[in-house]
Amino acid sequence: MTPPRVRHRLIIGHPSESMVLFVNANGVPRLPSFVSEVRHTADVDYINDAAHEQLRLHTTVLRSHWHSEARDGVVDRVHELVVHGPLPTGLAWCRRDAASSCLPDDVDAIARWLAAPHEVIDGAGWMRPGWFEEASGWVHRTLHDVTDIVQVRSWMSSCVLRVQTAASGSYYFKAVADSGRVECEMTAYLAQHFPHIVARVVATEPGRRWWLMEALPGTSLENISEAVTWEEAAAAYGRLQAACVPRVVDLRLLGCQTRTLDAISDGIGVLASDAGALRPGAPDGLTSVEASRFRSIANALRERCAALAALDVPLTLEHGDLWPSNFLVADNAFALIDWEDVAVGHPFVSLAPFLAGLGMSQPGLHSRELVDRIERAYLTGFAGEAPSASLRQALRLATPLAFVDLALRYRRQRSSVVGLHPWMAELVPQAVRLALNALEDDAS
Repeated sequence: MTPPRVRHRLIIGHPSESMVLFVNANGVPRLPSFVSEVRHTADVDYINDAAHEQLRLHTTVLRSHWHSEARDGVVDRVHELVVHGPLPTGLAWCRRDAASSCLPDDVDAIARWLAAPHEVIDGAGWMRPGWFEEASGWVHRTLHDVTDIVQVRSWMSSCVLRVQTAASGSYYFKAVADSGRVECEMTAYLAQHFPHIVARVVATEPGRRWWLMEALPGTSLENISEAVTWEEAAAAYGRLQAACVPRVVDLRLLGCQTRTLDAISDGIGVLASDAGALRPGAPDGLTSVEASRFRSIANALRERCAALAALDVPLTLEHGDLWPSNFLVADNAFALIDWEDVAVGHPFVSLAPFLAGLGMSQPGLHSRELVDRIERAYLTGFAGEAPSASLRQALRLATPLAFVDLALRYRRQRSSVVGLHPWMAELVPQAVRLALNALEDDAS
């Protein structure tokens, strides 16, 4: 199926008056708009680029207000932007109360914007005017040769800015919501104690949950087709987890929650009975056969949790989202990014998405033999924690449970968030399907 195209409508308010920017489209006033291929719904750099190309404006995206169902192969999205710097002459501003004379789809977009709550929720300050100037000022005071600051990503949980300097290279600034405070604390902690596997943090502003880190050279692991690199990445992560076993108290003091096997076990029945989350029969959901099978193995999965707990592998650092895209590779060195879902937990639930990502991103490389090699490389970091055979058994037990854990966490996303990022609704059935596939592989 051909993916839909996306039509973006831009609502740009006047900096000081109750007016909205319009453009002249063949004699008809319209909201600025453009059409793009599908991008991640948190990406915003290309939206600001379009505003600059069309209107000569320097903007950042405050928030998105609407994401429609596909109609005739097109999805409609509505974004609110704020202008920075002087306004070019010749722009066509229209009072909000006069917008009813526009075409119906623009009237609808403006109505959604006016009706939407505009207060900052969960400390996501980047969704209010003036925040970008505050953050940019802090960056300029920290780095004295800044030449450019570009908004790269923005959504409910975080905002990322790319910073270019005249002489010292590139950096990334990140701000997270109040509920994601642990990522700020953990990134700084890991950068201090494990600089070989985390980007160097230049400065932090803990009260605002801001930090500035060096941009990492290299490419995502998902683009690497050398098997040995995947083995070495898994081994590096395993060593990091093993090194954090005696640091669990530190991790908890920094704000890491503990995700236990008991919590996974308790959630299995709830998940198996939640048809709204599993979406049986929907195009992006489980099939009715898959949903029935998942319900039938709920007890077996709970028994698996108990068996894994009985092997007494110590809890430690758990990235929480260890897909290959979060590994950056350069000159045989590795860096892990995006610690948003970090926790203290069973270490072996980490590796399952890493291995699933191998099959998705490098299907020609994926093989049972390579998976075995990756697992052995990963487990070298835990030598001495338990006999080798017990570690391999624990890893096999953990694999389907890892995907159940992901599904349980995806299921907790707020409906208002999923409405703006509809692909999130697909994550629960996708994770459950991966759990079912892992059980089949373990049985074969």
